[in-house]
Amino acid sequence: MNYIESLLVCLCLKQALGDHGIICLEDVVHEIATVGPHFRDASRFLMPFMLKCPERRLQMKRKPYKDGGDSGNRGDKINELIEKLN
Repeated sequence: MNYIESLLVCLCLKQALGDHGIICLEDVVHEIATVGPHFRDASRFLMPFMLKCPERRLQMKRKPYKDGGDSGNRGDKINELIEKLN
């Protein structure tokens, strides 16, 4: 992310959540990780990024991706997983 994109993200966050004291991405992460007083507002702000369950259930921790499972680093193939979840 370059400097301009970073400023645009912060501006968007400040407009949406600034009245709750959340003005940057770190504030959103902190609010969600600590289940702060404005958790609901922060999580609703991220609602457009909600993904549905894939048609085939993920195997989660049973096998690593490199061994044919679903967990682990997919590298360039992460887009395939996102396609399943959209």
